[in-house]
Amino acid sequence: MTFSLRIYLISISVMITIAIGYGEIRYLNGWYAHSAKVNADYALKKQKAEAKLAPTEAKAANTNAKGKVIYKTIYRDVVKYVQDPNRTVCRFDDDAVSMRQRAIDAANNISGFDDYTVQAKPGGK
Repeated sequence: MTFSLRIYLISISVMITIAIGYGEIRYLNGWYAHSAKVNADYALKKQKAEAKLAPTEAKAANTNAKGKVIYKTIYRDVVKYVQDPNRTVCRFDDDAVSMRQRAIDAANNISGFDDYTVQAKPGGK
């Protein structure tokens, strides 16, 4: 039984094709496994970051709600002051001074956003 050169070449090319296909499959499986690992690591990191931020976000939302009530009151007084026909007169009456002081006090006394008050931030210029 003699084998011709043609049969050898066909056998070798089939083996090479199978080896390349197997290597390609192994390469893609490794690539997909690495991609899944990276995505899982990112999801875990993101979940930890969100868990760390959750108390701060809740505190900020609560503080924001408190601040809205205070600023609605101040805004109502500002609208009343601006609608006054004598608003172009440049004098600081008691109402204007008290409105400004209430705005400053509100900014300084709403806790939750900053550790320091608005006018006492360290390193500010």
